[in-house]
Amino acid sequence: MKMAILNFSGNVGKTTLAANLLKPRMPNAPVYAIESINSDEGSNGISVEKMRGRHYGELQEHLMTLEAAIVDVGASNVEEFLKLMQQYHGSHEEFDYFIVPVVKEKKQMADTVNTIRALSSIGVPRQKIRIVFNMVEMDDVIEDEFAPLFGLAELEKSFTLNPRAVVYANEVFDKLREIGKSLADVDTDATDYRARLRESHGDEETEFYIKMVAIKRLAVTAIKNLDAAFKEAFE
Repeated sequence: MKMAILNFSGNVGKTTLAANLLKPRMPNAPVYAIESINSDEGSNGISVEKMRGRHYGELQEHLMTLEAAIVDVGASNVEEFLKLMQQYHGSHEEFDYFIVPVVKEKKQMADTVNTIRALSSIGVPRQKIRIVFNMVEMDDVIEDEFAPLFGLAELEKSFTLNPRAVVYANEVFDKLREIGKSLADVDTDATDYRARLRESHGDEETEFYIKMVAIKRLAVTAIKNLDAAFKEAFE
């Protein structure tokens, strides 16, 4: 599969989802980061190829040779990316899905609506535009918190919406950025940090092992959630 993940709004967790929702479940897919400012993919613990939105033609050439790819389009590049996609008539067909992450804040919700409409206006079909509800609290009622999107889906029928495609808020993602690792790194790390903690010497070493124990515990919950969210998003 080839996927683009994008939103006109920043602060929707797009790059975190590219690194932790998509990449571990598409292990052979290279990640292309289309970004010019505030690029932080390296802190998510995955290898990326960075490009500017204006290099869309070059990106298309890469994609045509690949079976799978993840294209993470930064908010500052979305407008130019979509404009060039329109110029390269039909080039949206190179992608199997367009993932639009959304959070419940009012501005980000409005930007999400604009992102969906922009994709639809250049001919991306309903079944290719998929919503992922991100940074959701466990007690949130999805249909209430994201009511404008459910209304839009019913009115315009221009995108695919599944209320079970939910990624819950989890502090593990902030902790992972602090250590420059991905969930996949932590999941495959067989180190017994509790045993290391018992043998540690010095405050700095002890603090690191305590942090890693917490991260590994949080990661178990996050991975289960992401497995379910990925399945539901593409059902």
